[in-house]
Amino acid sequence: MTELGQKLRNAREAKGYSIDDLQKKTKIQKRYLTAIEEGHLDQLPGDFYVRAFVKQYADSVGLNSSEILAEYGQDIPKVQPEEVPAVPTSLPKEKVSHNFRKHLPQIGILTIVIVIVALVAFVMFQAHQQTANPIPQTNHVEKKVTKKTHPKVKRSTKKASHHKSPATSEANQQLKINQVANNANSFEIHNWKNQTQHVVKISTTTAAAWVTVRGLNNATVWQGTLQPNQEHDVPVDANLTQFQVQTGNAAVTKIKINDVDLPIPTNQTGSVHNYTMLIKEN
Repeated sequence: MTELGQKLRNAREAKGYSIDDLQKKTKIQKRYLTAIEEGHLDQLPGDFYVRAFVKQYADSVGLNSSEILAEYGQDIPKVQPEEVPAVPTSLPKEKVSHNFRKHLPQIGILTIVIVIVALVAFVMFQAHQQTANPIPQTNHVEKKVTKKTHPKVKRSTKKASHHKSPATSEANQQLKINQVANNANSFEIHNWKNQTQHVVKISTTTAAAWVTVRGLNNATVWQGTLQPNQEHDVPVDANLTQFQVQTGNAAVTKIKINDVDLPIPTNQTGSVHNYTMLIKEN
């Protein structure tokens, strides 16, 4: 056991928490909590999760997470930036020029054929138009206009009286999301069943954030780390009665449900937040 793990375990036991209690409080799996205490940081899913989980562990047992990260920084791996794959170089100009010259005769012949076919088609179309569309007699045209004027006016008047505003219909279909009173991390969603497909769009601004989406029976639907200015769409089941979105860096995390912003309070504190969405039909 490392010095960092021993310090965290002592703080947990001083609070009277078991590993199971701490798992419920932090939403971190207890095998990861045990690995942190025993110094097996390589068993965590990634470098970013090591720092995030240690920070959350310390905050949950009453320690100053910033001081812990600074004091034991040599034991905690730093997040490494992702390597950008090299862009393959383009073909040499000499090779492109050689290939073009090689196929130049075929290109010229193909161009001439296309022009000839286009001209023939145009001439045939003009001839067909002149023979298929004779000029109608004046008397016939006048009868036609007189006959059809009144029925058109009546039909359009009838439709106008029963027309519904598209704006009103769309407003009734759109999701409505309200924050639950006295609970900054819970939200009620209305008009959920009006749509058959639901997507949770998660994005970050200036820093990275790990995010977990849980559905039925608290099962993980998606989990991953978003880099700065990155977004990810997570489809969710239309039959859910509730679901959760947890983030390890709430200050830079934005959440939309079917393109409707989740009204997260601007004065929230702490990095790790677990937002619960409650499905309400009306």
